[in-house]
Amino acid sequence: MRVLVISAFYPPYAIGGCEHKAQEIDKQLRARGHAVHVLTSTYGVHAPGQEPGIHRLLSLESNLYHYRPSSVITYSRRLRRNLQVTRDIIQAVRPEVVLVHVMWNLTWGIPWTAEQMCPGRVVYYVADHWPYVPDVHVRYWQLPANRSLPRRLKQWLAPLALAWIQRQNRRFQLRFDHVLCVSRAIRDALLEHTEIPPERMQVVYNGIDTKRFRPQSPETTESRTGLALLYAGSLVPHKGVHTAIQAMEELHRTGSLEGVQLTVAGSGHPDYEARLRDHVARAGLDEHVRFIGHVARDQMPELLPRFDVLLFPSIWEEPLARIVQEAMACGLVVVGTPTGGTPEILEDGETGLVFPPEDPRALADRIRYLKENPQAMAKIRQNARVRVVEQFDMVRMVDEIEAYLSAVARGEPALPETRPRMAGERVPG
Repeated sequence: MRVLVISAFYPPYAIGGCEHKAQEIDKQLRARGHAVHVLTSTYGVHAPGQEPGIHRLLSLESNLYHYRPSSVITYSRRLRRNLQVTRDIIQAVRPEVVLVHVMWNLTWGIPWTAEQMCPGRVVYYVADHWPYVPDVHVRYWQLPANRSLPRRLKQWLAPLALAWIQRQNRRFQLRFDHVLCVSRAIRDALLEHTEIPPERMQVVYNGIDTKRFRPQSPETTESRTGLALLYAGSLVPHKGVHTAIQAMEELHRTGSLEGVQLTVAGSGHPDYEARLRDHVARAGLDEHVRFIGHVARDQMPELLPRFDVLLFPSIWEEPLARIVQEAMACGLVVVGTPTGGTPEILEDGETGLVFPPEDPRALADRIRYLKENPQAMAKIRQNARVRVVEQFDMVRMVDEIEAYLSAVARGEPALPETRPRMAGERVPG
């Protein structure tokens, strides 16, 4: 089977777990004998190298962290090039099926072109909210003015820019004939915010390599003193990293910080990261909070088992975070917010602990509870590992995706879901 994958980002130039998941799926499909090509953006590429099957040719719509109003001026030229690149690659690859992953910061004209050239053979694996949230242009012009453009000028230009952008966007109405959703939360959000018929959607849960992500021996875990906490992910406001810092401050204020250490692994928006570091310094937490920067993907199986707890303080509606699965597989207790798809894997008191978003006191209470109840920690560790192995293994994920893509490529009806339904799950329709 010839598969063309379209994704805004692709490792090693990635900004989150979605892109790494896409790469792992592609590698597994290649290992099973399928011919996989990837069409992605030039993000991160300074000197294009030889990567068989990887075509880094698409242009993003905007800078990741600082939108430039001039992006509207260059929109038409960028659009023409992106559409031509898409047509050229499809003609060269002649895919039997197209698999669309991350589309944030790319024009919808790209998958629209794929739908026109490969009718009925485009599959969307939706792992975030891009099908119904405003694109980067609309979002910028809808927001109040910032320092980059005087307020009155932006107020005058915004209606004109929004009208033009929305007129352009209406040209590319996607059919979404085949949609794989990374979680029930994503499927339910699509049902609520889009007109995609429920019969076109199917849930295929994220999966991880549970043979690589494994806990340390019980003896090693029990010999550790104190409580080693980890945050691992992007340093951006919607991930709620500030809540973790505030919780450490709360523990410090109540005299409960002894033996508790928080390591922050990751990078992100430079302004936000600077605020986090400043907060740590002002709160006197330098001895208890350390920043170790970006950690390469292949180092995570080694890093995770060094810790006792993963803090997952996300504010936004998480589709289904792989770091949660990886931490649970490695024997960490995940303390996270029940947003989006997280409750589908994190069950309070059984496979993890939960707390409300942006509630540092509640998070501090959860950390304190774990510090004082090692037996509860041991129970949660064991339950969490079992849950991931049974329901979130990569082999199961790729099996389901491969079967679905094969059916679409043959023009057959999509296969019914084979996974067991979980407690409380609503049947679509």
